[in-house]
Amino acid sequence: MGRFTDKAVVITGGSSGIGLAAARRIVEEGGRVLITGSDRARLDAVKADNPALAVLVNDAADPQAADALAAEAGRLFGQIDAAFLNAGVGAGAPLGHMTPDMYRQIMDINVGGPLFGTQALAPIMRDGGSILITASIAKDKGLPASALYSASKGAVRALARGFARELAARAIRVNTVSPGPIETDFFKRLGLPEEHLAGVQQHIAATNPLGRMGTAEEAAAVALFLLSSESSYVTGADYFVDGGEAQL
Repeated sequence: MGRFTDKAVVITGGSSGIGLAAARRIVEEGGRVLITGSDRARLDAVKADNPALAVLVNDAADPQAADALAAEAGRLFGQIDAAFLNAGVGAGAPLGHMTPDMYRQIMDINVGGPLFGTQALAPIMRDGGSILITASIAKDKGLPASALYSASKGAVRALARGFARELAARAIRVNTVSPGPIETDFFKRLGLPEEHLAGVQQHIAATNPLGRMGTAEEAAAVALFLLSSESSYVTGADYFVDGGEAQL
């Protein structure tokens, strides 16, 4: 019997990377999953490969989309047992090159997404459920041209602590997972030239304490622990999946 047998889970940003890896594992362990993404073609392709997944085009950067997500989850499942608020964007610029549009883009999805997502989904979550928000080791390190992104992930960590305290009366746990260098399309979305991107990834792997980048499946394994009842005495915590990058 799997950890998620008869459980219903919502995953935002579930059409690729860590979110998709988590969704697939939850289904394998008996759960029902609704994933979201903003790209309909990508979601349709994921659905074709994974018929058991329910999919919804939903832009986490839009506060009103959170209510639409909760309505769809309620229609499909009635109540939910867990939510993985994973949708986010990575973008960087040094001082002198940050713009108001960049600020709004990063904050709307990285901070507004989990804020309004939690607010909308908590009322349909069963007592004793679990909310997990994706943060990043960027909040703990001073990285070049990443002050704005790091700030957004620092805000996520603060949100999770506040939500954990507020929802403790219902035994709903709220935690964050902080990935480090993971082999996903995150780096490709930064818009770097292919040859530059390869060099960046090689450098990251070479300087990591474990000498490599992690996989989406490795990050998803930690996420599933925090989403499942196995972590029933864990709330307000931040779990690193970074090969020791932020610790050593």
